Amino acid sequence: MKVATWHGGTRFTLDDVPEPVAGPGQVVVAVHTAGICGTDVHATQGLFPYKPPLVLGHEFTGIVRAIGRGVSKRLVGRAVACEPSFGCGSCAECDAGRVSQCPNLTRVGGFAERVRLPARGVHPLPRGLDPVAGALTEPAACCLAGLESFPMPRGATVLVIGGGIMGLLTMALAKRRGATRLILSDPLEERRAIAKRLGASVVVDPTKENLRERVMSLTGNRGADVVAEAVGKPELVAEAVGLTRPAGFFQLVGVNPKGSRLPLDLWDVHFREIRIGGAFGRGTAYRRALALMPKLGLKRLVTSRFPLERIADAFAHAAAGHGVKTMITPASA
Repeated sequence: MKVATWHGGTRFTLDDVPEPVAGPGQVVVAVHTAGICGTDVHATQGLFPYKPPLVLGHEFTGIVRAIGRGVSKRLVGRAVACEPSFGCGSCAECDAGRVSQCPNLTRVGGFAERVRLPARGVHPLPRGLDPVAGALTEPAACCLAGLESFPMPRGATVLVIGGGIMGLLTMALAKRRGATRLILSDPLEERRAIAKRLGASVVVDPTKENLRERVMSLTGNRGADVVAEAVGKPELVAEAVGLTRPAGFFQLVGVNPKGSRLPLDLWDVHFREIRIGGAFGRGTAYRRALALMPKLGLKRLVTSRFPLERIADAFAHAAAGHGVKTMITPASA
């Protein structure tokens, strides 16, 4: 079978590897759709600590083609969403449900025709969710896990800076968690239009409008209850914290380059009692996110699809910021 192997930078090869075989408690899944994540792009730019050679891709769906001993035969032929990594099961992080932080994490790369996974990591797609939109479950689970780390204030105003996939998912899920006014800032008209269709009350083009002035005018000069920086640029973090109301919550959703430092006035954070949180990994939120997926209307976020053999072109497309979500379709399902 074919896999796309990343060799560092923007170098990929399409390689023949042995077919995976399902062992006890395992399944083999033919990959239907696999999304290119921002961390995948950052890895090719040297901004995320993945080490080549590696098969990337951790947002994928597929069809179960084979099962191992102890796995229900009813799974065979089912369309499933796949949790792309699993922990050792015995460390403190695994015990706390923080699988993404397990020091012995095993990742399964989805930029392949077929993959082998623990059966516990595959979940039948709910009615009304197709495999393309289903591939958004993993990033949605990461956003949901972050939003579940604090109580959403009643009638909250939520500001999301950045209308990429993580920003749009954070916004849509914040609405599901009770936010009543959603503000999204992004310089790209296409992303602002999608945000409006997903329920944004206000969209802002920061290249033409002063974001601070707009937010303060909408919030009685207090700032938003919740602010999410979903771009991954340190210079935006200071601006975002300044747009958070006293005792509000600021969340780092975007992946900042390793080694970045918080560019904050700590006195200001202390005085206004801003709570700052990170949002990385799906935690225990994957099943809850999957159940929500048919209700969110997210298929419109998938704006480009490429076959596996054109993975280098797909990464160039995603890195250039075209559209919202770029998918790889191995077409082996």
